[in-house]
Amino acid sequence: MLRDKLMHHDPVDGFRWRSHEITRVEGFSDAVFGFAVTLLIVSLEVPRTSGELLATMRGFGAFVITFLMLAGLWYSQFTFFRRYGLEDRVTVILNLVLLFMVLFFVYPLKFLFNVMLTDFRMKQTIATAHGMELVVLPEHKPLIFAIFGAGFAGVMVVFTLLYRHAFKKREELELNEFEIFETEHSVRRLSVASAVGFSYFLIAGLNALPHRTKMEKNIVTAAAIAILILLAGLMTMMVRLALARRKRAKEWKQRNGPQPGDPSATS
Repeated sequence: MLRDKLMHHDPVDGFRWRSHEITRVEGFSDAVFGFAVTLLIVSLEVPRTSGELLATMRGFGAFVITFLMLAGLWYSQFTFFRRYGLEDRVTVILNLVLLFMVLFFVYPLKFLFNVMLTDFRMKQTIATAHGMELVVLPEHKPLIFAIFGAGFAGVMVVFTLLYRHAFKKREELELNEFEIFETEHSVRRLSVASAVGFSYFLIAGLNALPHRTKMEKNIVTAAAIAILILLAGLMTMMVRLALARRKRAKEWKQRNGPQPGDPSATS
């Protein structure tokens, strides 16, 4: 099992691991993540012709992106439980909320990425029993972006709350100076990521604005520029946080020596 192999390696980031056994919470989480991946696979119907095969392959990119997102969430959850080893009621409830979101949003996320990769302007048509129809109706665009924003922001908020909960228990967990910094950094980074998710509600609102007259088009353009500036600011904050974390980690390693498992320890 992948989790078994990962947990027996010493961390290389200066953070001590407080859990070395698979708990019931993690076992249940692994089952849910595995089921989510299964949902992605079973949604791919076996092609009967070469044309259907090529049509199926067009959705491969969306499958890869969605799978990588699930893998990233799984590893983030794995890292959290290894670092803090929490199994109290708050942690269990937040973890259940996270798993619910993973299952609920797996199909919408795959649909959105499939549409964005094949038709960024969302004007593609498809043959149905009722004739040719748009894959995404114009009036549904705001809802599509809102669903994606809700899923992304919701997951980031849950992780933020998990790390805030761990920070509140820093004395009980006996976190050292760097571990406290790393926990606070995770809260800040995930808070910014949550803001990125919530910004999709602004994009949804932008798509809902009327743009028939010249005045309305100018308003939409101004709103789009404002959203781009906001996103650029959030991305800048993410980069600054990452650079600050790298600098602090380097200083900590220089002050306390290489950690077990760090390649520099044997050089």
